[in-house]
Amino acid sequence: MPTRRSFLAGLSVMAVIPALAACGSDSTDASPSTGSSGSAAAGFVAEAGAFPVTITHKYGETTLESAPKRVVCIGLTDQDALLALGLVPVGVTYWFGDKELQGIYPWATEALGDADLPELLEDADGLQIEKIAALAPDLIIGQYSGLTEQDYKTLSGIAKVVAQSGDYADYGTPWDEAALRIGTAIGKPAAAQEIIDTVKQRIADEAAAHPEFQGQTAATITPYEGLFLYGPEDPRSRLLVDLGFDLPPLITEADDSEFGVSLSSERTTDLNDIGVAVWLDLGGDKQVEKIFQGTTAYEEGRWFDLNEEDNGSYYVAHSFVTPLSLPYLLDRYVPQLVAASDGDPATEVPAEKG
Repeated sequence: MPTRRSFLAGLSVMAVIPALAACGSDSTDASPSTGSSGSAAAGFVAEAGAFPVTITHKYGETTLESAPKRVVCIGLTDQDALLALGLVPVGVTYWFGDKELQGIYPWATEALGDADLPELLEDADGLQIEKIAALAPDLIIGQYSGLTEQDYKTLSGIAKVVAQSGDYADYGTPWDEAALRIGTAIGKPAAAQEIIDTVKQRIADEAAAHPEFQGQTAATITPYEGLFLYGPEDPRSRLLVDLGFDLPPLITEADDSEFGVSLSSERTTDLNDIGVAVWLDLGGDKQVEKIFQGTTAYEEGRWFDLNEEDNGSYYVAHSFVTPLSLPYLLDRYVPQLVAASDGDPATEVPAEKG
């Protein structure tokens, strides 16, 4: 069974292999930043009464006595919540997309302002412990992560660590809960809740504006040794449900579908009746693509494909699902869902870019 980490970016097998091969170096050249990132942290003010605070997570509890100044993100999307709350991390973990952006994508550049870009970490071959230590963090955050207990113990020798929630599968904590936990850890729980409420209202408004989504099924799908349909605990699936769609029986009737459902290539024909198929990297498997082209869903235009070459940062935003990325994503995603869900082959799905 492929690992959960392999599927997170929604990459096809042809895209996953080079991504995993491009492992990061454990160089110890990194040194604590003294540029504007430090200045941004120095000006950060926690809410009154926010500390001390104890946060429960998968590996126990972490008590924080005061607001952190130097935060390292080992979660793949955690930087967005920090930036939204006015704290620039000193280190972020690379997931996918343009490496030169150093984990700060277009939806986050305004929040970064003129602060220094954070140090870019990689975890394809495991956490870069020495590089993390060299950044001299006082808090290490791992919410959208698969942090192991051993790594938690090792990192705890460097700084306070707030690991992922134990209430969900790894990489399965809902975006709003992750953002609130991050906000609580840095002393901004009320501000975090306000941001969350604003974004959730935007999602609710989109759902209300498009009642045609109600009663239709939709799924996010990627070719990998056949098909992989993202399950109900995946943030992309949760967003489709929040917008009013139902997940198809292929997912909901599976015995164990929290992470997702793997099917053989031949079962691509089972997508005949799906309301909307949101493909990630459909062209990564020519057999799957050819079979899908013979389905009713394809013929009626009830699908679209997202891939990094054509969609750029929008492709990345689709998988990030954070308080900062969601408005950027919805601006592009909803028009595509509207066009695909009408069942009219003559309706062209707009080509959205990031």
